[in-house]
Amino acid sequence: GDYDGAKTKLMQSLQMKEKRYGEDHINLIPTLMNLGDLFNLTKQPQRAKDVLTRGLKICEKKVGMKHPDSAKLLRLLGNSFYLMGDLATSEKLLNKSLDILEGVYENDHPYILATRADLGAAPDLLEQGCFSEYLCC
Repeated sequence: GDYDGAKTKLMQSLQMKEKRYGEDHINLIPTLMNLGDLFNLTKQPQRAKDVLTRGLKICEKKVGMKHPDSAKLLRLLGNSFYLMGDLATSEKLLNKSLDILEGVYENDHPYILATRADLGAAPDLLEQGCFSEYLCC
């Protein structure tokens, strides 16, 4: 894909939202998640960590840590730490994400399955060719 083009559009979107809503508004969260995910995909986990941590702070302040968006951010942040080689922190964040998600969704929800796959708790999904970002099964 056109990762550079995606990054440009996401950065523009973030700047527009910051101008309209302020720098710590909940409406920034989807863009921060997408930007963090993009940085993870392009092997820039430190940049991902920075934007995802920012998003997590906004979530904690605005909606609390039991919100699904907090769980999604924790999952992406866990993946950043995995890419940086910090497996203990990665596992801790992914488990925290899973705990939140299990309190909100049914066990077969794609977010729960993706997080379990990231934790390695669902190797059968990976063997079937499913990837945590885009569950195909």
